[in-house]
Amino acid sequence: MPPPPAYPVPAQVAQGPGSAGLMYQFGGYAAWGILLGLATIIVPFVFNRVFFFIPIIGLIGGVQAIRGGRLIGGIVAIVLNLIGGVITLIALFA
Repeated sequence: MPPPPAYPVPAQVAQGPGSAGLMYQFGGYAAWGILLGLATIIVPFVFNRVFFFIPIIGLIGGVQAIRGGRLIGGIVAIVLNLIGGVITLIALFA
């Protein structure tokens, strides 16, 4: 049994690779982009309202998430906001 380390080890390092790395992908700008994307998809069906600029803001958040190293969350945010943008365009012009 090795002796304990002379300095404290952070909990994330002590756990090794696990769910903490995956949860990191869905934080920050990615979380905001995902929330905005979900809002642009859900709100038109529930409240019969559409948001004009929120899909664009969510897309920007997804791109910033990718640039910040959160690739998975950024891609999810971009896809959700593209779907929300299509729903908005259909609601406006149909």
